[in-house]
Amino acid sequence: MSYDLYIWDPTRHAPLPSTDAEAYDTKERLSELPDGRNFTLTEFGNALVQKFAANPAISAGALEAFWGADPRVTIAENTFAAFCLQLPTRECTQQIAYAVDAAAALGLVVFDDNYGSCFLPDGTILPEDMKAIWASDLAEMQADAADPSRKKTDGRNIWQRIAGELVDAIGRGNTSR
Repeated sequence: MSYDLYIWDPTRHAPLPSTDAEAYDTKERLSELPDGRNFTLTEFGNALVQKFAANPAISAGALEAFWGADPRVTIAENTFAAFCLQLPTRECTQQIAYAVDAAAALGLVVFDDNYGSCFLPDGTILPEDMKAIWASDLAEMQADAADPSRKKTDGRNIWQRIAGELVDAIGRGNTSR
């Protein structure tokens, strides 16, 4: 099982989505639409490898272990309008952050298929309420990088925290005596 991000070029296929539902529909359509080589996606793969290599804390490991596979190879093999970047299932906030940053610099859209959120090139996150949660996750990741001995508060990633808070809220509203 992997953590899937879909990346596409809105100048080449479809306008920018304005809702998370539109982003999902676009991802579904483009992930099955055959397409030729996209040089912007090729640049994206190169940027992911450069971001990996520029961070000495992670670049000592294998590129494939960090990304799941060499993104340059998987992009070269991609035959669809939306490229699926399959990340390892472990904590992958750093990989998502690198992908979102590289995509934004190239004008690409990133759709997080696991949670239905979409990152637009201008920094907009759909749905809008995910922006604060994403900012919190980035801050936690940066704090961990600044102090490697720092332990995470509860060990859950952004999506596990959301799900836990939702279950807690539902549970509080359904107490029976």
